[in-house]
Amino acid sequence: MAKNQNYSASNLKIESVLVTERSWDGVKLAPYPQSQPELSVIKLYIPPNTILDWHIHSAPNVGYLLDGTLTLENKLSGEKIVAHAGGALAETLNVAHRGFTGESGATLIVFYAGTKGLPLSTPAK
Repeated sequence: MAKNQNYSASNLKIESVLVTERSWDGVKLAPYPQSQPELSVIKLYIPPNTILDWHIHSAPNVGYLLDGTLTLENKLSGEKIVAHAGGALAETLNVAHRGFTGESGATLIVFYAGTKGLPLSTPAK
């Protein structure tokens, strides 16, 4: 059986991808709810030329784009941003938005810091 190997700081490469107090539309993140935390990580494959439905997130989350390009649009303001592979963004909270892809599609890893029983997203009204 192999022994655990200790790594010194000189063996590690640490790259900060995103540190923020604001979502991609510039709004300051809300405080966490006071209930049992539940962390979720999903890998999301969005096919080429796909428009996602308008939806809302009630829990703080961060997406990391593995490949492709994803355009995000805020329903209320119409603001749009384009995320590229290797980039990360803090999603909007309680704001209707959607994403859409071009010819390349996109693959994301999304980290949610929610609470037990809280859906990761809900359809916008």
